[in-house]
Amino acid sequence: MLPAITPGDWLLVDPTTRCWPRPGAIVVFREPETDDLAIKRVRARAGERVPFNGGFIVIGADEAWLEADATVADAQAAGYGPPIDSNRFGPVPVSQLVGRAWFRYGPPGRIGRLPGRIGRLPGGASGRP
Repeated sequence: MLPAITPGDWLLVDPTTRCWPRPGAIVVFREPETDDLAIKRVRARAGERVPFNGGFIVIGADEAWLEADATVADAQAAGYGPPIDSNRFGPVPVSQLVGRAWFRYGPPGRIGRLPGRIGRLPGGASGRP
């Protein structure tokens, strides 16, 4: 989730969230392929269209499209591989949602609310939280 979240950030997560928050929100969820915990940003929710593989996909009921903030180039520059998100594993069912991350409580120099969407979402949507 570079640049919004960096390794070593301590996050408060609201585990009472039972549905996908609005686009732009940062969520913790279990990856569909591995069941590992992951952090991504909500790009789209049920009924919304997302550009995918040269066309569009419509997100189903109780699903969300989750994307990383970092581009492939940003991730590689930071020493990571390409971001793994819905572009790889598709829409994520709400049953995989752990909670909404909303506040960074450490390290001391980075304490504060998590930033809204960095830049614009693909396809022209603003993604404002």
